[in-house]
Amino acid sequence: MNEEVDKISQKIHTIKEDIETKERTIEQLRNFFNNVNDSSEINDLEREYLISAVERKIRIEFPEKAKKILGDKSEKAKELLEEFFGLLKEEFDWSKNKVGSRVKVGGDMISGRQYVNWYISYKNRNKTQTHLSYNQKTPKDDPFLQVSYGESGDAEENETKTFRVELKEDALNLYKSFLSKTIIKE
Repeated sequence: MNEEVDKISQKIHTIKEDIETKERTIEQLRNFFNNVNDSSEINDLEREYLISAVERKIRIEFPEKAKKILGDKSEKAKELLEEFFGLLKEEFDWSKNKVGSRVKVGGDMISGRQYVNWYISYKNRNKTQTHLSYNQKTPKDDPFLQVSYGESGDAEENETKTFRVELKEDALNLYKSFLSKTIIKE
């Protein structure tokens, strides 16, 4: 799970720590965001890593300006899961799904237990289900993806794996594997 993050240079880790610990104005953070986004000296993984830190800092330090600058707190979650769902609809038959075949808001976000919680799920007639969710516990926490598989109503027995968002392809591949097992059990 940490293989990709381990590929991030110490220099980038130091910059991220600097972003998280030093006070900056909204203009400084906005400039930093633009510089990171436009830099040709860092790879895509490092770019995502730093942009995530800047976004988190803006949402925490300047919540009133965050939505205008960064968009809705759920925008990234919805975009990623919509992209995944588009691919999954082409690859799998969702016609026998016993729960809605779409990207859905999670109860943990509605109840306030998580800052961001969106998911895709499939449940067959035997009550075997699989979920792929995008979660962020608080504005200060890194978002993560979670993939689970098991029997409905038996959450303690379900197989669950958590991924950093940077490892989204790994999460999608595991979800495809679980989805294959869930649909076959029809």
